[in-house]
Amino acid sequence: MVERRKSKRTDIDAVIALKQLGDNFVTGISGKAVSVNTLNISKDGIAFKSDRKFKLNSYHDTIIKLDNKESFEAIIEVVRMENRGEPETTYGCRFIGITSDDQFKIDVYQIVYESRLATEGA
Repeated sequence: MVERRKSKRTDIDAVIALKQLGDNFVTGISGKAVSVNTLNISKDGIAFKSDRKFKLNSYHDTIIKLDNKESFEAIIEVVRMENRGEPETTYGCRFIGITSDDQFKIDVYQIVYESRLATEGA
């Protein structure tokens, strides 16, 4: 499979809360924060799994806390969903209006994460 993403994805194990923006609410939630399990992150977006149903092209406000204790606020747009008969659906999201400072935090997180993997594998 050819990688088509323009930014490198790095695994992330974190639970984030998403708060719906606009009128395309998550089924059964209507504006309350929903916790989801993140899978990976890049400078351009984040992927997560949830048993809740999120609409494509819906927008959500969140605070992302990285393993290195850095955190940042972000607005994400759901741009992809995939379910292969599992209880949880995987969602791909892009960051909307992320600052260069917050992208730098993700860069640092990726460097630290890869360095830790290399050290553990040695």
